[in-house]
Amino acid sequence: MPFLLLGAACWATPATAQQTPYALDSVQMLPAVRVQGLPATRFATGTRRTTLDTLALRQAGAGTLADALSLRTPLYLKNYGPGQLASITLRGTSARHTAVLWQGFNINLPSLGEADFALLPVSGATQVAVQHGPAGATYGTGAIGGTVLLTSPVRWGQGLQSRVQLDGGSFGLAAGSGEATFSNQKLSIRTAASYRTAQNDFPYREPVGRENGRLVYGPTQRQQNAALRQWSVAQDATLRVGEQGELTAAVWLTDADRQIQAALGSVNRHARERDQSRRLLAGYRHVSSRHETSVRAAWFEDIINYQDDGVRSDSRVQTSQAQAEHTFRFAPTLSLRLGGEAQHFVAHVDGYEAPTVTENRFSSFGLLHYDPLPRLQLSLNVRQAFISGRRPPLTPTAGAEWLAWQRGTQQLSVKASASRSYRAPTLNERFWYPTGKPDLRPETSLGYEAGLRHEVRPTPTLLLQTELTAFRQRVDDWVQWLPTDLGYAPNNLRQVLAQGLEASSELSWKPGRYTLAARAAYAYTSSRKVRGYALDEDPVGQQLAYVPLHTAAFSTDHSWRGWLLTSALTFTGFRYTTASGTDFLPSYLLLNAQLGHEFRVGRARLTPLVQGFNLGNLRYQSYQSRAMPGRSWVASLRVAWR
Repeated sequence: MPFLLLGAACWATPATAQQTPYALDSVQMLPAVRVQGLPATRFATGTRRTTLDTLALRQAGAGTLADALSLRTPLYLKNYGPGQLASITLRGTSARHTAVLWQGFNINLPSLGEADFALLPVSGATQVAVQHGPAGATYGTGAIGGTVLLTSPVRWGQGLQSRVQLDGGSFGLAAGSGEATFSNQKLSIRTAASYRTAQNDFPYREPVGRENGRLVYGPTQRQQNAALRQWSVAQDATLRVGEQGELTAAVWLTDADRQIQAALGSVNRHARERDQSRRLLAGYRHVSSRHETSVRAAWFEDIINYQDDGVRSDSRVQTSQAQAEHTFRFAPTLSLRLGGEAQHFVAHVDGYEAPTVTENRFSSFGLLHYDPLPRLQLSLNVRQAFISGRRPPLTPTAGAEWLAWQRGTQQLSVKASASRSYRAPTLNERFWYPTGKPDLRPETSLGYEAGLRHEVRPTPTLLLQTELTAFRQRVDDWVQWLPTDLGYAPNNLRQVLAQGLEASSELSWKPGRYTLAARAAYAYTSSRKVRGYALDEDPVGQQLAYVPLHTAAFSTDHSWRGWLLTSALTFTGFRYTTASGTDFLPSYLLLNAQLGHEFRVGRARLTPLVQGFNLGNLRYQSYQSRAMPGRSWVASLRVAWR
């Protein structure tokens, strides 16, 4: 990191002196002659998005994306314990129905078809957005329930900035994170790193039965075999080539060594897993007033080494990806993007019959955005994917947003979208020996959503934004693993209907030196099997396991004269733990808070903080038979320079 920043500083002096006057852009400061590229989100008209701002990510410190999302949103993450597997559920679908994109590339494990959010440190990106609902035409395979977008937008002309945070807390937690950035009008560099260790030897009491309808708990025990060590390094660099070219390169390395927490009441087999990921990408973009061309390539390697008292399993999957696209700007109101993507997988997995399995996947797409009227935005996207031995269906998406009413300080927008999406079978589903099925059909989804967005600014210091969305989607050929004489086997067994409501409201208020940001969000999600196929004995009409009907979140951020106070209250409704609905986990309400004070020492800002988690000391389980900690504390020191 030091040599990169030193080189950047040496570059800065001559480059900055030659700059043309600035033009103010809503996102960043750019030379007036510079044309900004169009983000993929411009073609996602009519859909709902949730964004985690810089404050939310920094509050997670050296934590993971699972921590950040759990603290701030009503999204349900099925968590097997602190630092253990964390998988997301969006709009009543499974973790395999959520696409996770880093800088535009899908980073879901090709073998499993999903991402473990406990292995994604927040230091890997500076912005996290969740697009709800199907978007296969825009983001490709897996974008059925939603898409998580991890990006690091460049902010030009910011100079040299850095920050460091050190954490220590309950149950042997020791962590640290740091970030240094430099940018002038020619070069932008960001280096970020984080580490975290924890014993996770928290006390818990195991349920041993029921008495008068209430759970009865046994004696207090200490959690065993749940320690972890995790680190991450991310490096991003962008170089302008002339007035219209841009070279980009990024590296993200992660390493996690975790003991696997045993289920309550089971024998401790001293399970342990090491997960390593290496992600590299490079690209070039050329932007003019009427055209934008982008060519990018990426290489990923994901390694999983698992062992316990009787089993050892190793997996190594390498993914090579290439993307090319060209955008035509016919007018300020009309844009068309055409492109293609290629993926090549090389897998060495102990569970496959062949020592090496390879697979190629391709897709082509077209994205159209058109504003026929000043108050009306339209988009129409389409993608066709090609997979070895099987061709997924054509996946179109149409969306619209209309500013229906505007008067004074208020405005009301109406939005709607319809989309067909797909999920390509994973490598495990196709090649697991002896039960994998190479001819397994891709899952398909047809989804709709419609909503309202209201914004009112009664005073210059007060802003209230409210959004309400209704959604409905059907997933066909849902893959389910069922036991057979040879072991569990995947089958296209289900048709699932998911529907519900999502509501959110955000208040920003800044009267003088006091600043308040408050957010409330609620989701009602009904997700049920409406049709089964041969061998599927699960009942029709039953809410799917681990899909809560109700989730909610409320958070506040206060700042005044250097004092910082944040609070987060999240509610997760009861969840069935079996497909038959014979057992369930009760609902739970978690309260977390943070208090700190910022001091200025020269050009540095020092902020000591204390965070409290599960302040109600609630006994709860996110996943059946996996203990979760009670009340815990973390003390932090944050230092920032500019």
